[in-house]
Amino acid sequence: MLHSDNIAYVGGCGSLENAEHLLFGCELFGRVWTQMLLWLGLSYVAPEGCRDHYLQFGRMAGLPHFSHSFLQLIWLACVWTIWKERNNRIFNQKATSISVISDRVKLLSFQWLKARLYMFAFSYHDGWQL
Repeated sequence: MLHSDNIAYVGGCGSLENAEHLLFGCELFGRVWTQMLLWLGLSYVAPEGCRDHYLQFGRMAGLPHFSHSFLQLIWLACVWTIWKERNNRIFNQKATSISVISDRVKLLSFQWLKARLYMFAFSYHDGWQL
C-alpha cells in the first residue's frame, strides 16, 4: 500500500496519478501506444478516457469486423503491461525501457491469441514481429 502523501505519478512528470493519466495521458507510457500503432500500421487521435479509448482502439474505423477482437486483445495487453510496469517502478524501484515494454505487449498479445485460438499456426517469430 502506498502512503497517501506519495500520490505523485511514477512517470516523473509531477502529475497526480489516476488511471487516465497513467494509461493514456502520460508522455512516458503514451509512447507504448505510439509503438503499438506504428507496429500495427495504424494512426488515430486517442481520447483520454478509458472507456472511449478502449472502444475507439478496438473498433478502428475502416478495418474489417474480424480485426476488432484482435485490437481489443492488444489494448488489454497494453493496459496490463503498463500497469505491471507501474508497479515494478513503485515497488521494485526498477524501470524498463519503452521498447522492452512494447515487446512485452506484443509477446503477451501473441500468447493470449495462441491460447485462445488453438489452430493458430504461427510462431512468435514467424508471424508476429513486423
